[in-house]
Amino acid sequence: MTDTKSSYRQIIKSTSVFGSVQIFNILISLIRSKIIALFIGPDGIGLIGLFNSSLNFVGSFTNAGIETSGVKAISAAENNPELLSREVSILKRLIWISGILGTIAVAVLSPLLSKISFGNYHYTLAFVLISLSLLFKQLTNGNLIVLQGLRKIKYLAKANLFGNLLGLLISLPLYYFFRLDGIVPSIFFLH
Repeated sequence: MTDTKSSYRQIIKSTSVFGSVQIFNILISLIRSKIIALFIGPDGIGLIGLFNSSLNFVGSFTNAGIETSGVKAISAAENNPELLSREVSILKRLIWISGILGTIAVAVLSPLLSKISFGNYHYTLAFVLISLSLLFKQLTNGNLIVLQGLRKIKYLAKANLFGNLLGLLISLPLYYFFRLDGIVPSIFFLH
């Protein structure tokens, strides 16, 4: 009975911590979206949406479900330090491989992505430049997978909160000073 109560307390505690962080993340996203809309207008918001949709599309293929299987494998190995070390090592390799594959895929497909997304080839170089953001996103996700698998909810929540807050602090000056030209650097640093 005590184990059940302890489990319920842990679930409630984790849910409240993560829920509170999600509320702050939503507020940060709203503030960022509103300010970005003021700085770059609806055309800029549309450009961001098309770039992000294309990156997410390619990323979903190259990611191949690593997040779900990684959390499961790390969680299962949590009580065995040797197995945990091996699982984390395998996960890190898979993260690097999938990130590099995503980067190469976006770079190689950049003319096609530009044509499909925008109807012309003017954004080919932009896709090449932001292709590296898939690698960075995968590396970040790899760390978050480990935290989630080990049930380090507080660290996971802090990482999400600080990541979104840092994203706000980096993107706002880029959009303010460079307007539409700040979109690619912003996606590169924040995706």
